Amino acid sequence: MPDYKKYKCPVCNKQFNDGDDIVVCPECGTPHHRECYKLTGHCVNQGLHKSGYGFIDSEKEKQKTEEQKETAKSFEGEYSGDYYYSPDDDFVAQAKKEAQEKKQASTDNNSTDGGFFSIPTIQVDESLYKMKGTIDGLSIADIAATVRTNISRFIQIFKKQSKTKKKAGWNWAAFFFGSFYLLFRKMYKQGAAFFCLAMTSIIAGEAFILKFAPKYVSAVQDFVTQYASNPSGISTADAQKLLTTSDAMNAQKIVYIILGILLVLRIIEAIFADYFYKGTVANIIKNVTQQLDEGASFSQTALFFGQDRELDQTQMRRMYLANKGGVTLFAPFLAYFIMYILITYL
Repeated sequence: MPDYKKYKCPVCNKQFNDGDDIVVCPECGTPHHRECYKLTGHCVNQGLHKSGYGFIDSEKEKQKTEEQKETAKSFEGEYSGDYYYSPDDDFVAQAKKEAQEKKQASTDNNSTDGGFFSIPTIQVDESLYKMKGTIDGLSIADIAATVRTNISRFIQIFKKQSKTKKKAGWNWAAFFFGSFYLLFRKMYKQGAAFFCLAMTSIIAGEAFILKFAPKYVSAVQDFVTQYASNPSGISTADAQKLLTTSDAMNAQKIVYIILGILLVLRIIEAIFADYFYKGTVANIIKNVTQQLDEGASFSQTALFFGQDRELDQTQMRRMYLANKGGVTLFAPFLAYFIMYILITYL
C-alpha cells in the first residue's frame, strides 16, 4: 500500500497521518479521509476520470514540475559550481512556458465574449444534488442545486405541478409570513408586488379612518397622551370612552375591511407561492443555461476547504446555481424596515 503521509486529503486539505482512516478511489487512486469521502459522496477528482487521470502519477508530475520551477528560480542566470544555468536550459524554458500558458488561460477565462465573464464558485458539498431525471425539461439535479434548502418538498411539489398542470397549492410559510417569505425565497417580483399591495391597503385604511372617523382618532390621541403622562391614572372606563365616540363604528368597519384585504392577500400568496417559486427556479436555470450556450464558462475559486479540489464545469454550474438560488435574509429585513418607517411616520 502506498505511503500517503506525504500527501494531503483533497477535501479538508490536511496532511495524512499514521492511523488515519483512508479511502482510496478505485478508479484514479485519490486518497481521502473516510469522513471527507462521506461528505462529498464521491471522489473529488471524478470529473477527471474520463481523461485517464491517476493520482500518484499526477502527484509525481506535479512534484517534478515544482522542483524544476524552484531550481529555475534559484539558478536562472547565476553561476553554480562548474555550471552556468541560463534561461535556455530545458527546465527553465518549460517553467516559463507553463507560466505563460497559465496567464493566457486566465486572460481567456475573464474575457467578455462569454456573456458574464468567468464565474467564481465556492466549493461546497454537492452530495444532495445527484437526483436523476427532469421536470418540464429542467434537470432535477439543477433544480435541487438552485432550491438548496428543503429540496425534497419542492421537488415533489414541482413534479406534481408538472403532472397535473395546476397552479394552486398551499404553502403555510407564505400564509403566515406573506411577502416576507416570497422575498426570503428570492421571488423578488412577486414579493415586492404583494408587499406594495399590503402597504397600500394599510396606508389607505389609515387615510379613510382620518377622513371618516376624525372624532375617534382625536379620542385615541388624547387617550395615548394621557396614558403617557400618567399610566396609573388610566381606568377601564377611559378606554371604553373610545368606543362611545359618534364615528367609532366607522373606524371599526374600516379596520375590519383592511384586515380582510390583508387576509385575502395572504391566502392568495399561500395558494400560489409554490407556483411562483417553480417559475423563479426555472428562470434562474434557463438564464444560466442560455449564457453558457452563448460561450460563457466558469472559473473555480476555492474557499473554506478543499483547496486542491478540481471541479468540472458541471459541478461548478451547480455551485453557481446554489449561489443564485437558495434563500436570503437581506430582502425580507429590508422590507420590514421599510414597513416600519411607513407605518411610523406616515
